[in-house]
Amino acid sequence: MTDLATTMSRSEAEQRVRIWVDVCSERFEADLSASGGYAYFSKAEADQMGSVPTRELDDLFRIIGDTVVRPREKQAISAALSGRDPEAASSMEPIIGGMMKVIAPATDRASPDGQLLARTMLRGLAAIAEERSRIAAGEIAPIPPKASGPWMPKKAKPMPAAPFLSHWNDFEASKLSNGLWKADTASNGRSSRKLFQELVGNKPAADIDRAQVSEFRRLLFALPKFYDKAKCWRGMPLREVIQDAKVIDDTRPPKAAMIPRLKVKTVDKHTGNLIEYWNWCQINGRLPKEAESPFTGFIQPKPKGKQARHERKAWPPAMVETLFTSPVWTGSKSFHRRATAGTMIFKDARFWVPLLGRHTGAREDEICSLKVGDIIMIDGIACLSIRDSKTPESDRDLPIPEALLRMGFLEYRYWGRAADEPLFPELIPQGVGSRRSAAFSGWFTEYRRGIDCYVLLVDFHSFRHNVSTDLQNMPGLNLGWADEITGHDSGVRSSERSRYSKGVFMKHLKTTLDAISIGVDLDHLNYHGARGEPAPGAAEDRAMFVAVAERDMKAKAGRRRAGAPHA
Repeated sequence: MTDLATTMSRSEAEQRVRIWVDVCSERFEADLSASGGYAYFSKAEADQMGSVPTRELDDLFRIIGDTVVRPREKQAISAALSGRDPEAASSMEPIIGGMMKVIAPATDRASPDGQLLARTMLRGLAAIAEERSRIAAGEIAPIPPKASGPWMPKKAKPMPAAPFLSHWNDFEASKLSNGLWKADTASNGRSSRKLFQELVGNKPAADIDRAQVSEFRRLLFALPKFYDKAKCWRGMPLREVIQDAKVIDDTRPPKAAMIPRLKVKTVDKHTGNLIEYWNWCQINGRLPKEAESPFTGFIQPKPKGKQARHERKAWPPAMVETLFTSPVWTGSKSFHRRATAGTMIFKDARFWVPLLGRHTGAREDEICSLKVGDIIMIDGIACLSIRDSKTPESDRDLPIPEALLRMGFLEYRYWGRAADEPLFPELIPQGVGSRRSAAFSGWFTEYRRGIDCYVLLVDFHSFRHNVSTDLQNMPGLNLGWADEITGHDSGVRSSERSRYSKGVFMKHLKTTLDAISIGVDLDHLNYHGARGEPAPGAAEDRAMFVAVAERDMKAKAGRRRAGAPHA
């Protein structure tokens, strides 16, 4: 005999169904209010048909419902409750099944609890039909909303009254602590906060709408590029700076250049920082999760992963040839005229860094920030020990290609130097992040423009695309070795690391890197002095490189202090 004992009491079943009945009644009343009193039509449908035809048709449907449909529904429900009419019970089963998914999704329909709920639901359906008829006829008032349950839409949490930007310090600290931001990125973020606070105001999040964000971006596009460096604008409110710049442009002499304004990339960067801040506030409970961000939709999200690779293009062979047959590698007029052809070759950072980039695919900052001690020997193989780079997966030991060893890279940069010295001391740290790469990247851009070797989206990082392409085109190359060279995480890379001893693994990577050809003959740069000891005059050359860099930095700082709005 089947055990008909239930774990759910009759009162619990009735309570669940009663809550559901109240929900349905409340929604029916809400629909009546939203439509203007129509039981069978939405407001949009009523507006489209017109008030008179809608009222007449709604009245007709009410009559049909009251005289035909509901009596039949009540009859079917009564027959199903009696248990004597299998067809009536079967016709109600789809409705019961749908209600079960809402009220008690974990309860088996065939279980005793399921059977108890089914009968209670049938009685609830009868109550709903009766209440809808009486509410529509105006005989009774709607049931006050008191229902609750997992199927009810949650009430929106109120927006906090605190100023929107009041959590920025916590936001910045979290970005720094998890490594997503560096010092210079955090400084840019503070600029975004400052700009928004001055141009829009530090008002509560509830008072910020898309129109204000749109106006914020419009004002940023009107802001002069050097607004924070020109003496004449220091301390001046930004709206006054914008107005002053407009007056200067309107009164400029004919053919005179206009004051440069912030670029789209900069405006998008500030907007993106505010998007991240809003998202962080939601994740960390400072804003309701359901609150719609007014900042979204103004910029296109930056591609990530494989899609991001299309943001930059690889160097075409002709451009690679143009670069490495230019004066830095074939001979300059003098150290101060590096873009003018001559007979003098200086093996400074400007000489070595592009060569390392094209031959190894290492990132610009990975190369520029190296110390002498980051050159390590593994079974006699000279390697660059790259650590604390862009991602944890970027940590790797990268063999120095034979092409650079033939040029005397170790003799000019490694032998005879202290381990804690910067590998390229002439690259003086710059910017809030104190990055040595900042001293190189600006020069590299201007140099390429000067030798007619500049194309949009082809930059230093594009060398990584060239190296990746070189590796992909090597017949039979192990993908784990390619991932190790470029610093991309993969299961194959981890497997290959553990498969060999470190020395044997480095030999494979060294052979792979030595097989890369950049398509330019650089044999004239080979070093013919003694190996394993400092190159003659290398220390004196480095001292000269550093002295010139320090002098240029002082001159640059002086120009910045004397900056003009039209600079």
